[in-house]
Amino acid sequence: MAPIARTDTTVLALPADCRRWLSTTGTDRRHAVIEQAIPVDLQWWDDSVATFGVPGGPLQREGVGVGRIELSRGQVFAAAADLSEPAAVWRLLWLSMAWGTGSRRRQVHRRMRAAAADPHRYVEALTNATELSRTDPEKAYALLYPGDRTLIPFLGPAFFTKFLYFAGAGAPTHPSLILDSRVATALHRAGWTSLGTRGGWPAETYRHYTELLARWADECALEQQGSGTDVLERWLFDHGATRRSAR
Repeated sequence: MAPIARTDTTVLALPADCRRWLSTTGTDRRHAVIEQAIPVDLQWWDDSVATFGVPGGPLQREGVGVGRIELSRGQVFAAAADLSEPAAVWRLLWLSMAWGTGSRRRQVHRRMRAAAADPHRYVEALTNATELSRTDPEKAYALLYPGDRTLIPFLGPAFFTKFLYFAGAGAPTHPSLILDSRVATALHRAGWTSLGTRGGWPAETYRHYTELLARWADECALEQQGSGTDVLERWLFDHGATRRSAR
């Protein structure tokens, strides 16, 4: 079978359905993005952090909540307001993972065991990635996916791009965005036929993805309307459904 020709994403058009959605309610970023909440049991997460001896707890604190809550993107953004301490970086990782998994927590304990094996090495990479996420998404991604392999075992692109995204603390122009299988599926349907939908994307692909959504956002003047590129990611996620997901 011949390899699939690489799609030229510089000419890929924003789906007409997305454009229509933006013309009605899609530019309301607070509703579409900031307030999007996922059911999360923070007590389970705090117990797990303590059990495996990884830094970052407790996640239950003022501004986030206690026990079973509806964890919003806005609450996770707030955790990224100050990432000057390693504990805060770890906390952001667990909160972004909690939001991304909801009640489906498969592999979480494996990730925690892996993180506990070399926390100093991993937090250095995570901290550097948060800084790069604001200026160079490709390099931030590559730090956590060197040689197209996960730096932290079991923490693949679908989850660490959530961490890179939330590291922007909610800035609407933050260039690093979430890329998971549902977003990829919607992009594939929109014409990016060379994009795999099962993960394993190289850093270069992530750059093409963030540049594509930035171009679409510019074409739609989202920044001038007080909105952000992540409303496009939210639309793609909603339209890439093939099965039930936490988000």
